[in-house]
Amino acid sequence: MKLARPRRTRSRSLDDALLPLVNVVFLLMVFFLSAGHFGAPKPVSATPQSTRSEASVAAPRVLELRSDGRLMVQGELFTDAELPGRSLGWQGAPLDVRAAGDIPAERVLRVLAILRGAGVRDVRLLTVKGGG
Repeated sequence: MKLARPRRTRSRSLDDALLPLVNVVFLLMVFFLSAGHFGAPKPVSATPQSTRSEASVAAPRVLELRSDGRLMVQGELFTDAELPGRSLGWQGAPLDVRAAGDIPAERVLRVLAILRGAGVRDVRLLTVKGGG
């Protein structure tokens, strides 16, 4: 006669369901702790290492395109014909071109083309609402 072994049914408890999740979280924690940097951050050098000239570190010049058609730099008014000669000293230094909002785009593009022809490369175009 054969005796059958009784089957033991084991109900899964909440602890058994959470065990894989706990293992994954623990492994991720170990990974991020080992991948991170230990200790204090390195101090930043007080003297910046820079290859830029003093002119490029200085504040940018501001060229204003006025709604009356004239140009102005540091309070001095001049015309488009004088711009190439004046912009020779601006090469390598940043230049902000501030245009009044009512100036036609063709005028702005003409001034930018003159600057490009004179070798001025670092230019930001700023627009001012209304007449300037």
